[in-house]
Amino acid sequence: MFIEADLHCHSLASSHAYSTVKELAESAYENGLKLFALTDHAPEMEDSPHIWHFNNLCVLPRVIKNVNVLKGVEANLKNIDGEIDLSEFDLKCVEWVVVSCHDPVIMPGTVEENTEAYINLMKRYEAVDLIGHPTTWKFPVDFDRLAKACSEYGKFLELNESSVAAGRSPKENCIAMLNACKKYSVPVIVDTDCHYCDIIGKVPTAEMIIKEADFPEELIFNRKAENVMKYLAEKRNITFE
Repeated sequence: MFIEADLHCHSLASSHAYSTVKELAESAYENGLKLFALTDHAPEMEDSPHIWHFNNLCVLPRVIKNVNVLKGVEANLKNIDGEIDLSEFDLKCVEWVVVSCHDPVIMPGTVEENTEAYINLMKRYEAVDLIGHPTTWKFPVDFDRLAKACSEYGKFLELNESSVAAGRSPKENCIAMLNACKKYSVPVIVDTDCHYCDIIGKVPTAEMIIKEADFPEELIFNRKAENVMKYLAEKRNITFE
């Protein structure tokens, strides 16, 4: 496998996804993953689960079907001030926080506005780990400024297989992001954003773009699951098996 940890995955708790947590874990194991993050949509997306879904994630075991499971969320960026649709209490209930722009929640802005919104998000929330699919054409950004801010605030940028394969993230945007991350030595996270279990861990399109950009393997953070485990052990005192 190109990655050992897939850190952006949806279960049928997000109603436009089609697999249970157990099915995701089974496919993750079959596809060679050591870890995956369950990141269903936060409340302001129309298909999101009730907030109790996130408040009750502690009932899930750490390991399901021989794969470590991170109890996470894909939150929504709401405005240029960097606010998201989760309270501080909700953020304490999760172990991994992806934040993305979705146009049912936030309207696309200019390059300057979108970039400011992401940077303000980084300043506002220490709990946020990953900026989800920042390469989408609907929300253009200044990748140089974004990568520099990630370096300053300790955040990751995502190369999202589903977004690229579906045409929502043009290849030129992905390469521009990778070049900016290379410039500032910012690690990226390569995810599937899977909505069906068999896809988990499979990133062939993203892998080709990474090779074309000559992006260094050492900056692919989730290439090795141990990188993720070490990061979360230090940040959130999480113990893995």
